Amino acid sequence: MGFLTVILRRLSLHRQTSLLRLGVGGLGAVLLFSLPVSGYEETSSGEYKLKAAFIFNFTKFVEWPGSAFRTKNELCIATLGRSPLDRELATLNGKVSQGRRIVFRQLNSPEEAAQCQVLFISRSELVRLESVLDSLGDLPVLTVSDSDEFCGKGGMLSLVNENVRIAFDVNIRAAHSAKLKPSSQLLKLARKIYGRP
Repeated sequence: MGFLTVILRRLSLHRQTSLLRLGVGGLGAVLLFSLPVSGYEETSSGEYKLKAAFIFNFTKFVEWPGSAFRTKNELCIATLGRSPLDRELATLNGKVSQGRRIVFRQLNSPEEAAQCQVLFISRSELVRLESVLDSLGDLPVLTVSDSDEFCGKGGMLSLVNENVRIAFDVNIRAAHSAKLKPSSQLLKLARKIYGRP
């Protein structure tokens, strides 16, 4: 067991989430991707807090083209469909990533996502995933879900429960098609990478 894992097991879930939200360079990445899911808080609320922290930190390890931003000082994280994760993502309002203030929105249609940089697609919308992704086309919108098959079906980042921790997969081809550049740090920590050249 790694040194950081031992330390993190002694921290409360609240403290872990606080550390994640700091997102301090490489240390933030190591902390982010070392966190176990169970054992700290047996409710799904704890899992959603961790998933929201992952999504926040993903914004620190992906580069968007300048044309992706409507305003220079905002980074929009949105959800399509309703999810228990909405409440936790709403707590990110006002946080800062890459010099931009986070704004959270709940969307009713994929067409609205053109104004956002990150789109979490809830499980309720996965039945129409193909049409959602088609409507986004090559827009620079980072697509995220918590379905194991998401990256295999064209999504960009998938949060998955693996053993007792949250891991993630990356679809590098889908990200590059949208002119997004996941950092090498992010790719090193991914469980699986789809679409590698």
